[in-house]
Amino acid sequence: MNKKVLVTLVLALSLSAATACSKKAEETTPAVAEVTTEATAEETTEEETELEETSMTGVIVSFTDTVLTVKDDSDDIEKEFDYSKAEVRREFPFAEGDEIEIIYLEGTAETPVPALSVEVYSSVIGENTDPYVEGTVKETAKNTVTLELEDGESYTFSTANAYIVAKDGILADKKAKVTYIGDIDDTDPVPLAVKVVMEDSYNSADADKFAFIGKVASIEDESIVLQADDGDFYTFVSDEHDFSGYSIGDTLQITYTGTVTAKEIPAVKVVKK
Repeated sequence: MNKKVLVTLVLALSLSAATACSKKAEETTPAVAEVTTEATAEETTEEETELEETSMTGVIVSFTDTVLTVKDDSDDIEKEFDYSKAEVRREFPFAEGDEIEIIYLEGTAETPVPALSVEVYSSVIGENTDPYVEGTVKETAKNTVTLELEDGESYTFSTANAYIVAKDGILADKKAKVTYIGDIDDTDPVPLAVKVVMEDSYNSADADKFAFIGKVASIEDESIVLQADDGDFYTFVSDEHDFSGYSIGDTLQITYTGTVTAKEIPAVKVVKK
C-alpha cells in the first residue's frame, strides 16, 4: 500500500515538473522572437538613414576661401556649401554670378553642407576675359613666342605688350599659358599676347591678374590711352586713379578687369615701367 502511494506521488511530481517546463518554454520563446524583431528593425532603420548623393544648380551670390553661398535655381533659396574638400572643376577663379552645379549628400545635418564636387559651367570672368591657350614653348624671340599645343598645332604670338608671369622668363620646352587678342590663325601680323604665364608660376597670385603694357598716347581726367606695338589703342578708365602724373610716351603696365578689347577697360593698378 505504501509502495503504491509512493509510485503515485512520483508520477504526480514528474507530470508537474513537465508541465512547468512546458510553460516556461512557452513563456521564453516569444521573448526571443521579440529581440530578433527589434534587431531587424534597427538594421532596417540604419539602412533607411544612409544618405544619397544629390545635385543642385544655382548662382554664386558670395564666397570665401572655403564656403560658397548659392541661390538655388528651383526655389531661389540661398544655401551654404563647404567646398574645402570638394572636387572643384573650373577654368577661372570663382566670381559672384557664376552658374554652378554642386553634388552633396542629401539630408546631412552639417552646416555649411559639405560639397562633394563643384563644377562651374558658366563663368562671369570667363565670359569677360580674353581667350587663352596652353602648350609647350617651341621657340622664343625678342618679341614673339611660338607655342605648340597638344594637338600638334603651333601658333606664334607677339609678346611686345605682354604681361609675363615667370620665375625664370620664357623658356623653350616648358609649358605656358598665353592669353591673346586677335585671330589665333593670323600670321601677318600674329595675334597679340596680353599675358604669358609659365608653368613654374601657374599657382601664383600674379597668374590670376590681367595687365597690359603700352605707351601713353593720351591722357584725360578719368581715362588714359595706351598704344600697343602694332599701333592699336586701348582706353583704360578709373575714377580712383589720378592719371595726370604720367606723360605722353611713358610706358605703363596697367592691371585691369574684364577684357582688354572692351571700349573702356576698368583700371585697377598703374605701374610705370
